[in-house]
Amino acid sequence: MITAIRVICFTMLLTAFSFRAVAEDFTNAIHAYLQQRVEVEKRDVGIVVGIVDEHGSSIVSCGKMDNGTDQEVNGDTLFEIGSFTKTFTGLLLQDMVERGKMKLDDPVAKYLPKSVKMPTYDGKQVTLLQLATHTSGLPLFPDNLDPKRADNPWADYPVEKLDDFVSGCKLTREPGAKCEYSTVGMALLSQAIALKAGTNYESLVVDRICRPLKMDSTRITLTPELKSRFAQGHNYFGYAVSHTDWGALMGGAALRSTANDMLKYISANLGLTPSGLTPLMKNTHVAHFHAYLNADTDLDTDIGLAWMITRDLQGTKIVQHGGLTRGFITFAGFDIMRRRGVVVLCNSQDFDVPRIGLLLLESEWQSDRRPKETKISSQVYDSYVGQYQLSPDFALGMLTMRQFLLNVPKAVIYIPAAFCLAVLLVLLWRAASLRRRCIILGGVVLVSCLLAALIALVLSHMVCTLLHPGVGIRREGNRVFAQYTLNLDRLSAPFTSKLFPQIPIKLLPHLTVELLPESETHFFDRLTGLPVTFFRDDRGNATHLTAHYQGKAFSYEKISNQPPQVPEPVKPRVAIELDTKLLDTYVGHYKYAPDAGFPTGNKLTIWREGDQLVGQAWGKDAIPGAFDIYPESETNFFLKFNGAQLTFIKNDKGEVTAVIHHMAGFPDNEGKKLKE
Repeated sequence: MITAIRVICFTMLLTAFSFRAVAEDFTNAIHAYLQQRVEVEKRDVGIVVGIVDEHGSSIVSCGKMDNGTDQEVNGDTLFEIGSFTKTFTGLLLQDMVERGKMKLDDPVAKYLPKSVKMPTYDGKQVTLLQLATHTSGLPLFPDNLDPKRADNPWADYPVEKLDDFVSGCKLTREPGAKCEYSTVGMALLSQAIALKAGTNYESLVVDRICRPLKMDSTRITLTPELKSRFAQGHNYFGYAVSHTDWGALMGGAALRSTANDMLKYISANLGLTPSGLTPLMKNTHVAHFHAYLNADTDLDTDIGLAWMITRDLQGTKIVQHGGLTRGFITFAGFDIMRRRGVVVLCNSQDFDVPRIGLLLLESEWQSDRRPKETKISSQVYDSYVGQYQLSPDFALGMLTMRQFLLNVPKAVIYIPAAFCLAVLLVLLWRAASLRRRCIILGGVVLVSCLLAALIALVLSHMVCTLLHPGVGIRREGNRVFAQYTLNLDRLSAPFTSKLFPQIPIKLLPHLTVELLPESETHFFDRLTGLPVTFFRDDRGNATHLTAHYQGKAFSYEKISNQPPQVPEPVKPRVAIELDTKLLDTYVGHYKYAPDAGFPTGNKLTIWREGDQLVGQAWGKDAIPGAFDIYPESETNFFLKFNGAQLTFIKNDKGEVTAVIHHMAGFPDNEGKKLKE
């Protein structure tokens, strides 16, 4: 009996040991990452991740809907998907082309009412394709707004006002010459498609896309049941905001959807599920224009029918699109070669969401290929804590030079190259013998190689010196986190942004990730599975580390033992109640002098509605529409919709004489209260 018990116990120990040796499932790693962001770092209210590949689909979520209930977000929670709506509009265009109802090169004016005077440039008309690829020359948004509310400016923007704006718009360049992201253009495209089809935009989306794919929760107009699953959105400042209505711009941003529905859409785009829409979808992935969009996740970008097609450092092609509204942010993308897709939906304005989506796409998904965690001494963890700075080297320089050449105007490359080639041809022509020509060619090759190496090393040092890319390692109990850092102030400086257009962003995942140990020196990113290796001297002190990202190994030298500061979550200001008689003292008209934020000056009118102060700004640069003003003390107030603060100034008699406007990124400006 004792022997049998020993055998059973030994077997249980072996089983437990084997369980610990198995690599963590990818979905568990995703959940741990989301849990850290939502519950510990308080970056998001709720976030849902969906992944799909040939092995199936999974939903991972964390956080709350915050819609007046205690419900947690899940795969059926409804989110605003913003500009991701544009991919549906692009697909509808391709559908109309396949039906023989439209042609990509048709002028837009052909499908609009005669009352709309579509702008031209030197007689050249804007085409449907140019609207779908953001090359029409139309701006991002119209400027003829007159909304009732500043926090929902498009709600009462009718088609007639959009048509009036387009009719009065003047193009500053030839259509098709340059990419300029345009919600106006996509809204106009959706209007043209709907008019040609003889119905409205939402009906087209539902009938031709949602019903065939069984996407029953993707709509603009919501039923009571859908409303019950609609998450509350939160802006960048942490405040709950009302849902956004898009009026005539619906074809560019108005759809609401769920992670489960979005996975059906991505799966059909990849051809993972049988659908008659898949051939049409593949045509929307075809690149029609090459552009550099000023996005922090992309370098060179090809544009299909609304889709953005980008390539990472390894050359992997990713088809993607994002979406941003006042309270939500969305990312969806897929890797055609590996046949995998990712959806990330968040009911907070978390601008890390696109980076998270791209990081998930490049992660190792299969558990049998993911690294396995082991246990190490806490003293080893402590030795790695500190700050590490990216070291300049030849590989970094070559990568920087390659990406720089991809993004500078072609004339910068072609003109010097043509001049050098002309000089070389003259030298070869003047050379009297074959031997001299071979010497000249050999010398040119040698000098070119040496010059390229020198430029690479110089660029490498400039990146590290100007931007200080680094990694901070910190410890939280028995957990270790790597916090990638970058001097974003220097990145936005005119000299740096022109010399290195978005290059350093690609050198780092630019996110905080958890590291798990494989051994005392070999760690891996818990989310992606990518390796991080620490190096120590004879006394056990860490000297540097190497981090792998998108197939490249980057070396970081340790410069400090101090752990990085944990980013503070945004803390929304708390409103208090004030007596209505006190609120009445702030009512009136205020006039601001011209400044850097408002070059032509500004006026502010404040009135009271019940126990709520309401304001509206007037002026060329003012945000149109009324907004609520919330008190946090008797003189300090704030605006939820844009994070601005107002400080009222009183004289010795207690009379309000002025109000100071505070807002991040703008100088303080004092508005004098008018007597009339």
